[in-house]
Amino acid sequence: MTHYPTDQRRRDLAAIHAAKRDLIMSDEAYRDILWSVARVRSAGDLDQAGRSKMLDHFRACGWKPVARVNEWAFIDKAAADRQPLLRKICAVCRSMKVGKAYAEGAARRQTGVERKLEMMDQGQLWILAGILDRTRQHKENAK
Repeated sequence: MTHYPTDQRRRDLAAIHAAKRDLIMSDEAYRDILWSVARVRSAGDLDQAGRSKMLDHFRACGWKPVARVNEWAFIDKAAADRQPLLRKICAVCRSMKVGKAYAEGAARRQTGVERKLEMMDQGQLWILAGILDRTRQHKENAK
């Protein structure tokens, strides 16, 4: 296997598996394609050139990779007084490896009102930031 940045390898393998899923391939058909294109039975055995060949093959079959949407992009468009709290919430969620939906769910459980982060006022965001920070600390102490 050639030396290739680990994160790029991981992204390529994720894209290959996403293509398999999106093209609705059976495991047997997928392994046959791996063998016919790159002479391997597992995507993990592919080198950089093999991964590129596989991705090119899937694109030729009509697969189009879907761009990831940054769920936190709305923070830059929020009111200036709410941005610091939203950034805090984002940072805590990322440190816990959870998404925006987790934060909104925590707010819903606490207040009983279902509301998107974009629609919360500064007071609600302040309470949510505290809840999430305490949750993060609790999870870290439990390790």
